Order: sequence, then structure tokens, then C-alpha cells
Amino acid sequence: MIKLFRNTRRKLLSENKFSKYLAYAIGEIFLVVVGILIALWINSKNQERINEAKAVNLLKEIQKDLKKDVKGANEAINTFVTYDSIAKLLLWDKLTADEMFTDETKSYGIVYRPISFKSSENGYVNFKRNLNNIPTKYNSISNKLKDLYGLLRVGVETESEVLTSTVLENLDKVNSLDWNVASEKGFMPEEGKNYYMRELEFKKQLLRYMQCIENFFVTTESYKLKAIDMHNKISKILNTNDYITYQFKSSRNSLHEKNILGKYILKETVEPLFAKTIELRKVDNKLQFLVEGYGIFEFYKYDKNTFLGMMQHNKMISNIRFNKSKNIEFHISAGKRAYAYYTKVSD
Repeated sequence: MIKLFRNTRRKLLSENKFSKYLAYAIGEIFLVVVGILIALWINSKNQERINEAKAVNLLKEIQKDLKKDVKGANEAINTFVTYDSIAKLLLWDKLTADEMFTDETKSYGIVYRPISFKSSENGYVNFKRNLNNIPTKYNSISNKLKDLYGLLRVGVETESEVLTSTVLENLDKVNSLDWNVASEKGFMPEEGKNYYMRELEFKKQLLRYMQCIENFFVTTESYKLKAIDMHNKISKILNTNDYITYQFKSSRNSLHEKNILGKYILKETVEPLFAKTIELRKVDNKLQFLVEGYGIFEFYKYDKNTFLGMMQHNKMISNIRFNKSKNIEFHISAGKRAYAYYTKVSD
């Protein structure tokens, strides 16, 4: 082809056909430019495909991290729900000495137990390193990921550090007491029992601890819900059927599948604001706690017996846990001090 062009140019010059030569030269330059543009276009398309494949892999890596985060957050929340119920019983003097000091429970030691949760961010770190090569169509998800791994993640880490610090302070205080040496050897002296059952100082530590685990719970739950939302948004963008969902089901077959919907009456509480009667409904796969005169509070299913909900503009977490009893009853915990028991009276 090049030889053909060269021979054509020589022929036109030798025949003194300059105008034709000029037109031919312009045409040749045009073909070269077109060739270059086509090559650049092909290269650009190849690079776009490479960038697209890279972005998809990075987003899938982030989804794996988010799944780990949801699992880790759930483990932390499981611990919180248990510790929260024990702490409330301690606060309101609902435990006997045997319940407090047996080797199996040692519930008095709740204030010395931290709760931990650390999010995974390797996928997001890799994503940020490649931001310049990420297709613009992923800009919206990129901004949302920045929020998740920014303020929300920092909030969880901050509350986790505060909780750990509080636990260490509580340990320092109890370790300074002479009778604690005996308790560490497996024998709780009467002075120690009196401290945990009657001393105001312990109640102050307990309240501080309860506030810390509640704050930790709120930030962890908020992060978890946002992580689930981000995971599902990524699946939608990638057009994959990989979703994390919460489902609420009720039937009459077993304890956790009994018909929990219906009307309940108050059985026990320490908070006078709890209503004498309430109604549980199912709306949009959520459990609604209907209180006449107060409004509606929504909970989502956490496990087979527990529902979680956010109250007061997502600044206070509450949970409903159904008991393993003959009757359909549940315990509701709200904030660091309030709890109540309700028993079902009708569907």
C-alpha cells in the first residue's frame, strides 16, 4: 500500500500535474488522520472496557467487605441486646444475689465487658486509589461510599473507643478496692456483694456504661443499615440479584413463628410513660408498635425472636424481644433505663 502511494506521487510529479498532486496529498493526509482517529477510538474503547471491568471488580470487592461488616455488626448487636437487658435488671435491682454472683452469670461484671466492631475497608481503599479511572456513571455510588466510610465509620470507631475507655476506667476503680483481690481468686466477699448490690458508686458506673453501649449500638446499627443499603445499591447498578433483605413473617407453628400480631396489655414496667395497652401490626414487612396517644414506632426483624427500631430521629435504639413462654409475651427496651413487659390478650 505504501509503495502504491509512493509510485502515484512520483507519477503525478513527473507529469507536472501539481493540482492533482496536491489533492492527492490532502487525501492521503486525510486517510492518515482518519486512521489515527480510528486507532485512538479503538484504544479509548478498549480502555473504557478495562476501566469498566476494574470498577465492577472493585465494587464487588466492596460488597464482600459490606457483607463482613453486616455480620460483624450483628454480632456486636447480639452482645448489646444481652448486655442491655442485664444492665437494666441491675439498675432496677431485679436480680437476686444468686443471680448476680453465680459462676455461670457473674452479671455484676457487666460494666467490665467491652463490645467491639471494626469495619472492613480494603475494597474501598482500592476503589479510592482508582478513582481517576472509574467511569463517571459510578460517581453517585462513589459519593455515597464516601459518606459510609467517612462520618458513619468514624462514628462507630469513636464510640467504640469511648466504650473501651469507660470499661478500663471501671476496671481501674474496682482494682483499687481491697476486697477485689479475693473476688479475683473466685470468692466474692460480703463487702464486694454489698458494693454491687447497694453502692451508689456502682450504679453510677453502670449508668455510664449503659450510655456508652447505647451510643455504640446506635452508631453500629446506623452503619449496618447504611452498609446494607449500599450493598443493595451496588447490586442494582451492577444488575445482579445479590441483595441483603430483612423479612418479617408470622404464623402459628412454633415459638418464633407464632402470630405475634394483635393487642397486648402491660405486665410490668419501671417507666410510667409506657402505655397500658398497645397493638402490634405488620406494615411493609415491618413490625409496627402502635401506642394510642403517642403514635407509631417501627421495628424490623433482627432474628427469630428480636426486632430492632430507631427512635427520636435515629438517636435512640430500642428492641423488642419475645420470650420463650407459654403465652405470647415480649420485653421492650428503650434507652438506657426504660423497659417493660407486655402480654398478648387478643389478635
